[in-house]
Amino acid sequence: MHKVRWSIYQLLTFSLIVLFMWFLEYINQNGTNPHSSGEWTAVNSTYMTFITVSLAITLFYLIFLFEAKKDNSLLDRSLWKVMPTICIVAGIVSVILFLIGGIFGPIMEWVEQWRSLLYVFMIYFLFLIFLFIFSIEHKNNRFKQRNEKTVHIAFIWTIVLFIVLYFLF
Repeated sequence: MHKVRWSIYQLLTFSLIVLFMWFLEYINQNGTNPHSSGEWTAVNSTYMTFITVSLAITLFYLIFLFEAKKDNSLLDRSLWKVMPTICIVAGIVSVILFLIGGIFGPIMEWVEQWRSLLYVFMIYFLFLIFLFIFSIEHKNNRFKQRNEKTVHIAFIWTIVLFIVLYFLF
């Protein structure tokens, strides 16, 4: 029963991610935020972009935290030894496919038809970044600290990374 409760919390958190992305698309479709160039966009300021990214990362953090609270969780598997390598390979392949699909393939046409694909891509890449940082922290401190602490540290490092990138760019 204890494991089911955390799984329900994870499902609710994932539902919040979907609801948040739907809300961004709703704002975009109804044109409630005028962009300076006369176009409509869901996120038109750098502050809103930072808040959007931070909220998405926070929801990933909650999903991982609920997983860490389970007995015999996925975080205790031996797969985490090679997860940084898997994340790097998946990230490189994803970026290459995204660029090729955007330049030569149908991704731009798909995005024109289904604008919500932009949010799916954004969530995917943010998740990959969070997963990479978590996997490095988890691999380095596998037996030295609890999984919950590893999730907290990964969340802090991910937010710090985006704060630094926010101020640099």
